[in-house]
Amino acid sequence: MRGLIRGEGAVWALLVCLSVAMAGASFGYGVTKDGGEIGPGFLPLVSGVALALLSAACLLQSVRRQAAEREEADPGRVRTLWTVFGLLLVALLLVPLTGFLVAFGLLVFAVSAFVEKQPLVPAAAIAAAATLVIYAVFVLFLAVPLPGGLLGIGGDG
Repeated sequence: MRGLIRGEGAVWALLVCLSVAMAGASFGYGVTKDGGEIGPGFLPLVSGVALALLSAACLLQSVRRQAAEREEADPGRVRTLWTVFGLLLVALLLVPLTGFLVAFGLLVFAVSAFVEKQPLVPAAAIAAAATLVIYAVFVLFLAVPLPGGLLGIGGDG
C-alpha cells in the first residue's frame, strides 16, 4: 500500500477529488441560463463529472493491478503522469492571464512535444487543431464564452 500512496494511485485519487470539487463549483457559475440555454457552469460540470468517473476508473484499475502484482509502479510512467498533472496545473494558472484557448493550446503543445516527444511542427499542428475544435464547439456551436484572460481571446464577452 505504501508504493500506491507515493505513485500512480495517489495521482488518480487527487484527480478524483479535484474533479469532484470542480463539478461542485460549477453550480456557482450557473449550469443553465434563462430559457434553458447552456450556462457558463455547464462545461466545468460536464468536465468535472467525466474526469471524476475516468479518474475513479483508473484509480480502481491501479489499485487492482497493485494488489495483483505487488510490484513497484514503473517510475517512468509515474513521472510522466506527474509531469502531465503539473502541466495541467500550469495551464489552469495561465487561464486568467492568457485566456482558456491559449492556455489549452499551450498545454496540448507541451504534452505532445515534451511528454510524447513528437516533433515540434506536428505538435504545433495538433495543438492548433485541438484549439480550433474547442473554439468551434464551445464558442461557435454552443455559444458558451470561454475565459479570455488579459488577452481577451476566446469569445468571452
